[in-house]
Amino acid sequence: MSQDSLRNRIIPTLVVLIVVALLGLFAYAMWFSGDSTSLASGGRINTVGRLIRFENRTAPSFSLQTLDGQQISLEHFRGKTVVLNFWGSWCPPCEDEAPVLRDFAATLDENTVIVGIDIWDQPEAAQAFLEKHDLTYPNAVDDNGRTTIDYGVSGVPETFFIGPDGALLGKYNGPVKSVEQLHGFIQELTGAG
Repeated sequence: MSQDSLRNRIIPTLVVLIVVALLGLFAYAMWFSGDSTSLASGGRINTVGRLIRFENRTAPSFSLQTLDGQQISLEHFRGKTVVLNFWGSWCPPCEDEAPVLRDFAATLDENTVIVGIDIWDQPEAAQAFLEKHDLTYPNAVDDNGRTTIDYGVSGVPETFFIGPDGALLGKYNGPVKSVEQLHGFIQELTGAG
């Protein structure tokens, strides 16, 4: 086999391999990029946290049933700062965040409450999630998705901060990392010291 014939075979093969590799990298970047991923179930997972402030917004009212059958509404918590966490049992960052939320709930005084809202989930899986992580603060289910839509939730976990007067102060889209981080967000958004 001549050197020219070998070169004529190797060069096109290398070009094809390079094109395939570049297409693979492009596909990977498109599939796994950004700060969230989409799931086949329609849910979306937020993986990178960011605090977003709101001004002159009122928190949307809600009335939902908790996983233990109680009825709760935002009005039940008027006069308190509300930390409203949207989650799903199928969400790996929600798994990571759950112990932080449990520990955070244990530090709260009578002026602050935490409420969880389970979305895009099966009731049995949601109940198992609460039991696994020993989450005893109120956790409701947004069966029809209305509350999720009203709050503009794009993925889970997302945590909203509501002032005692019902003002929507801000949200953190992504998993919270520590109890101190949550207290810092409340202090920053409410000005409370």
